[in-house]
Amino acid sequence: MSKMSRFHVHCISFLTISMGLGLFSGCALAPSRRLPREVPFTHATAFMPRAPLAGQTAGGGKEIPSLDGRMLDLAQCIKIALTQNPETRASWQRSYSAAAGVGEARSAYLPSTDFTAGANRSDPVVFDRPQATGPADTFTAGFGVRYLLFDGGARAAGLEGAAAELLNANFQHNATLQDVALKVEEAYYRLLAARELERVAQQTVRQTQTHMDVARARYANGLVARSDVLKVETEKADADLLLVRAHSQVRIVRGQLANAMGLKPSQSFEVAELPKNPRQRELADIRKLMAKAAVRRPELQAALARVESKAAKVNAAKARYWPKLTFNADYGLRDRSFVPDRGEWSLGVGLAFPFFDGFNREYSIHRAKADLAGTAAAYDKLLQGVELEVWTAYAQLIEAGKAIEAARALVASAEESVRVTEGEYKNGTASIIELTDTQTARTSANVRLVQARLDWYTAVARLERAVGRTFVQAAADTINGENNP
Repeated sequence: MSKMSRFHVHCISFLTISMGLGLFSGCALAPSRRLPREVPFTHATAFMPRAPLAGQTAGGGKEIPSLDGRMLDLAQCIKIALTQNPETRASWQRSYSAAAGVGEARSAYLPSTDFTAGANRSDPVVFDRPQATGPADTFTAGFGVRYLLFDGGARAAGLEGAAAELLNANFQHNATLQDVALKVEEAYYRLLAARELERVAQQTVRQTQTHMDVARARYANGLVARSDVLKVETEKADADLLLVRAHSQVRIVRGQLANAMGLKPSQSFEVAELPKNPRQRELADIRKLMAKAAVRRPELQAALARVESKAAKVNAAKARYWPKLTFNADYGLRDRSFVPDRGEWSLGVGLAFPFFDGFNREYSIHRAKADLAGTAAAYDKLLQGVELEVWTAYAQLIEAGKAIEAARALVASAEESVRVTEGEYKNGTASIIELTDTQTARTSANVRLVQARLDWYTAVARLERAVGRTFVQAAADTINGENNP
């Protein structure tokens, strides 16, 4: 057998053994889940701990058909926002990056192999020999396997820390989804309120037009002075200006909703009215709401993951006091010919024990413990903030409900006042000032009712966000269903 053939046989044999060791170690030590299974299904879906999720490669926003002329309800707007808003894609990519960090930490449990080759020309000098041997060429080629047998738990701590960082990124992604959904809800309610204010403005224009017609007729019959006509004409001009502003506000808020959905502000669409009794729910005890928030809020879950990550860094710092035990296996060929033929192999176990490093390890432990204590305190502060957020949202919801009742009573009173004053003005027992004042009061009462309803819907959305319960999961289930027909 030629030198080249023997070299190929040696290389193939050792490569087969090395690959076998690597695959065996990988199957025995590496977790079975793949990288994409550790992140949410898509950038538009929430992370569910310990739930099997189908993998999907990273990508941009899903293309949707033109919305021109379409009627969208709130759930559809949130669904579009979850797929189109760049905030969800950015947070999803952060989860994907953290999942890659877990893979990097797992790689420490697998052996490493390397191939080396070299060519050297040297002229050794031997002092006890007077004659020179002359320069010589040396050619080498070989494979090596390295495996870390023991490191005091540093690998385990690194993997625990990476897994905690992944949980942190995933729960932060959930928080991003809920924030996006809340922005869409608030913009949706503002658009409904703007349209309602537009209808109020249109109603005011019609009513002031009627008043102007009555005043002109009475002036033509000599029953009132010219000042009555001028007064009501001023009222009509003010109502026209109110309508112009209402039209503009509808356009502005529609653009804000489109932006929250991740679309261009120029996108044209309509939104559906809410049901008469939207999303009926029992208002639980405030203490129960706070308890639910402590469990459901993704920000708190992410903060707990950060605490676990800091605890893992403490363990990693302590592991530096332990020795490292490694296994090494090498096989290669060395000869003076271009195709080396003389085989060499080595097997060995190495032990490295850190003796003194300038107190670096001790300072690392103190720093890791301080970071852990600081992160735990940050969690406590965040928990208190969440409890205050729930309390405030709950109080605002109660206030908004009572404000609606008061506004309804105000509107009913204003409507009756206008009806009575209109009749009195026609009969000549009321002045034009009284009529315009009652009309202004009616418009103001309708505006207050619209604002009270907007405040109530917004308070409901914020309370749900404070507790950690939004439309996100329903929209995510719809998206998952479309991706898995």
